[in-house]
Amino acid sequence: MMSSVVTENKLQQAVSLQGVDPETCMMVFKNHWAQVVKILEKHDPLKNTQAKYGSIPPDEASAVQNYVEHMLFLLIEEQAKDAAMGPILEFVVSENIMEKLFLWSLRREFTDDTKIEQLKMYEMLVTQSHQPLLHHKPILKPLMMLLSSCSGTATPAVEGKLVVLLNQLCSILAKDPSILELFFHTSEDQGAANFLIFSLLIPFIHREGTVGQQARDALLFIMSLSAENSVVAHHIVENTYFCPVSPSRCRVFHSLLFSSLVLMINSFLILFSKLYLAPSMERCLREIFWRQWGSLNPMPFG
Repeated sequence: MMSSVVTENKLQQAVSLQGVDPETCMMVFKNHWAQVVKILEKHDPLKNTQAKYGSIPPDEASAVQNYVEHMLFLLIEEQAKDAAMGPILEFVVSENIMEKLFLWSLRREFTDDTKIEQLKMYEMLVTQSHQPLLHHKPILKPLMMLLSSCSGTATPAVEGKLVVLLNQLCSILAKDPSILELFFHTSEDQGAANFLIFSLLIPFIHREGTVGQQARDALLFIMSLSAENSVVAHHIVENTYFCPVSPSRCRVFHSLLFSSLVLMINSFLILFSKLYLAPSMERCLREIFWRQWGSLNPMPFG
């Protein structure tokens, strides 16, 4: 099941594949995938009329998990020469493995834990792989499907992992703008009229804490692209909520800041007038204050 993920500890403990025959790795990968396919088809209602949604025996789910973990490790560790795809990556792309695994997850109970594990999995795939996986649409498409499924009503735990992955993707885009067009086209495939990863960041840019900081950092990566890419700039202005949202949030912020400042001045003047000022000076200050700020917050002397 794609809900599983190769944990960082397992990757650190795994034996390096350097020196291992690539053909052996490929054979192991194909054998694992053949076993996964048997279980997937057994529980696919389109291929098995007796299959039931969400009804997966624990032993079979665990078997798929173990197979997928080993497959992902082989994919991450594969190194290709002369900028060509390695045989494992080529097989993943030609067999559309990532999308099949994602659809398998959807046929089961697509819980928050499942989403978190998949987000972690893609984070490791895009950051630790020796090959540029995001250049291939059969890998990028299910990734965008996952991101889309995590938007909207996600829990804080899902949101945290979502923003981490978005941050990594934006960092990769900033370093390799050549894949930008593929991101746009894949967003359109998901029914998005805008730059999906950018739009997903918007709700988080005013958050406090780590999530907000990572979202803002990711946004800066995209803004750096917009300075050199008219397509990105046009999309941000015309097809996202960033431009309307940002000024309105700034207006709210400045309004709250100004109101707090006025209240602080009011409190100081009230105390100061009661302690030191003669009644005539109090009336003078009241009049000055009213002329300057009265339309927003009358001076509450008395």
